Amino acid sequence: MKNIKYILLILLFLTGCHSFEQELAHDLVANTEQTLSLCKITGFPYHGIKDHLNQKQTLKVLMIHGIGTHHPGYSMPLQQNLAAQIGFNVLSRVPKNMTLIDKADQKTPIGNLRVTLWENTTDSRQMLFYELTWSEITQPYKKILSFDMTEEYTSDRVPFNNTMKGFLDNLLPDPMIYLTDPHHLILHAGQQAFCWMLASEWETFPTDKKTNCPLPTTDIVGKMADENILFITHSLGSEILTDTIVSVADAIESEQLHQSPALSDKINKLQNKKLTVFMMANQLPILRIDKPKPRVHNQIAAYCEPNGTDYAKRLFKGLNIVAFTDPNDILSYEIPQTFADTYLDSRLCPLVSNVTVNVAPEMAAFGIGVVNPITAHTAYDTNKKVISLMVSGTENFKADTTLNHMCRMISLKDNNRMDAD
Repeated sequence: MKNIKYILLILLFLTGCHSFEQELAHDLVANTEQTLSLCKITGFPYHGIKDHLNQKQTLKVLMIHGIGTHHPGYSMPLQQNLAAQIGFNVLSRVPKNMTLIDKADQKTPIGNLRVTLWENTTDSRQMLFYELTWSEITQPYKKILSFDMTEEYTSDRVPFNNTMKGFLDNLLPDPMIYLTDPHHLILHAGQQAFCWMLASEWETFPTDKKTNCPLPTTDIVGKMADENILFITHSLGSEILTDTIVSVADAIESEQLHQSPALSDKINKLQNKKLTVFMMANQLPILRIDKPKPRVHNQIAAYCEPNGTDYAKRLFKGLNIVAFTDPNDILSYEIPQTFADTYLDSRLCPLVSNVTVNVAPEMAAFGIGVVNPITAHTAYDTNKKVISLMVSGTENFKADTTLNHMCRMISLKDNNRMDAD
C-alpha cells in the first residue's frame, strides 16, 4: 500500500491541482478500507461444533490445510477463535506431534500430525484438535521455482507484483503435484491423519514417533460409527479429505463389508450418522476439471432416499458440506448443487451448503474498489461470521438472534426426503 501512495503522491506533484489533492487525500486517509458485510447461507441445516460437545464423549476435529507452505501450528489462530466462542479456557501445555510415514514403503515421511487438547474449566467437555501438515511433500518440487524470487529477478518487478508472484509461486504447484503425483503421497497423508484421529486418544497418541496407522478397514468403519468427529479443511484440503472418505467407501465395497454379519451393527450405525465438514476457500470445482467423475455419481436418489435401490449401500445418512467462499477470493469456488450431483460420490449422500461471506475489506481510491486477494483467500479462520457459523451451526438459525443479525439463510427444499429424520 505504501508504494501505491508514493505513486499517487507523484501524480499530485505533476498535476498541481489543489482540489485534486484534497480528493486524493480523502480517499487515501478516510476511505482506505471499507468493511464488506455479505453473509448468505444457501443450503441445508447443519449442526455446529457446540452441538457435538457433551460430557460423555470427546469431540475430535481433523484439520487439513490447502495450497501454500504450512508449518505445524498453522491452525492455532483458528483453534483460539473457536475455543473463545465455545468457552474452552484450558489448553494442553504443549501439543503432541508425530511424523507420518507412507504405508506403501514404511519409510517415506509424508507429513506431521499434531494434536492439541482443549477443555472447559470443569473438565466436563473436551476437544481434540488434530492438525495435518503435508507441505514437506511439495517443498522439493517448489525448489525448481526458487530462482524466481532471487534479487536477479525480483529487482525488475514492482513491489505489489513481486508479492503476488511469490504468493502464486508458493501456491500453484501444490494442486498440480496432488493431481499428477503417481505415488499419491498427499492423499496418503490425509488417509493416515484420518486413521490416526480415529485410532488415538490424548493419552495414547504416539508422540514423537515415525509411524503409520495400523487400523484395518473393519476397525475404521467401527470407529467412524462410534467416534464423535468433525472436519475442517482449507482450499486443496477439501479435495484431500473428500478423496480420503471416498477411499473408505471403496474399501468397504471391495472387501464386501456390507455383507459381514459381524459388522452389520456398526455399518447400520454409520449409515444412520451425519458428518460435517467445514470447507474454507473450497477448491473442489477447479480440481475436478481434468479428473474422472466418481464411479458412483448422479445417483443420490438411489443411494440416499429410503426407497432408493441402493439405500443399503450408502456410507452415511448425510455428509454436510459447508463451503465458505469470499466472492473476492480468486482461488475459491462455491459448489453448485448440480456439481454435487455429478462430481461428488453419491455414496456420501452430500448435503451442500454454500456460505458466501466477505472475509477481506475493500480498499478504495478514486472510487475504485480493490480487495487484497491474499487476504480474501486466507482470512477465513479469523472472521467472526465464519467462526460463529462453525460453532453454532444453522439447525436453530431462526432462534439464534446473533447469527440472524449477521447472516441470511436460504433453505433448499430439494432432497428433503433423504434428509428426513
